[in-house]
Amino acid sequence: MHDRAIYTPEGIINETNKSNFQQQLFNFIHNTSNQDIFVDFQRVELVDGSGLVVLVNAYNEAKNQRKNFYLFNVSPSVKMIFEISQLDKVLGIREFNQNDLLVA
Repeated sequence: MHDRAIYTPEGIINETNKSNFQQQLFNFIHNTSNQDIFVDFQRVELVDGSGLVVLVNAYNEAKNQRKNFYLFNVSPSVKMIFEISQLDKVLGIREFNQNDLLVA
């Protein structure tokens, strides 16, 4: 069974709150001993460019700690932002729901 940790941000991730989002996400990555970091985007309405930068930095930080970093439950409108920026190929967007994570 894989070690999994799930972080669930919500609302809008933009210039106004990127610092808080980054601090929470990095703390989550640093404080978990789990191998797999999953970010559940079910409650995220919008991500702007500054939010994308935070996610790329978090992805790199997870990799530096030899952890895997995935996004899931990404809405179609938010997913389009990832596709336009071509970060969907980098960030590991997965097409499953939280119940799938419970299966070993």
